[in-house]
Amino acid sequence: MRQNVVAVMMMCGVLLLKGAMGQENGQEERGYVERGRELYVRHCAACHGVDGRGSGPAAAALRKKPADLTVIQKAGEEFPLYRVMTFIDGERVVPAHGTREMPIWGKVFRRAEGEALKQLEIYALAKYLEAIQRNRGR
Repeated sequence: MRQNVVAVMMMCGVLLLKGAMGQENGQEERGYVERGRELYVRHCAACHGVDGRGSGPAAAALRKKPADLTVIQKAGEEFPLYRVMTFIDGERVVPAHGTREMPIWGKVFRRAEGEALKQLEIYALAKYLEAIQRNRGR
């Protein structure tokens, strides 16, 4: 239940901020994807690789191979944007994956920029992950 509330709150915050910014939708989305790429390179590529497939330079030092982030979206389904946002935020943990080894970047974003901007950064990173999906549009 808490995870659902967090996801709804995240979505509301992102929508409010996006509306307040008043940008055109296509240009705005491209901006989020580009910002997400920058965040990905800074925070994720060392483990997940530049291509997102789990083969970053730090991957060999980890006990568990990093996830292939290009196959989050299943064929014929929509990209689970808000579920991905809850993973990035650290609010959602999958018990089947064992203990959480990925740093909880939500705390990094929260400390660095405050809650509202943190939500936009997480949204941007999730939009970038959506853009690199191999099953996109299938």
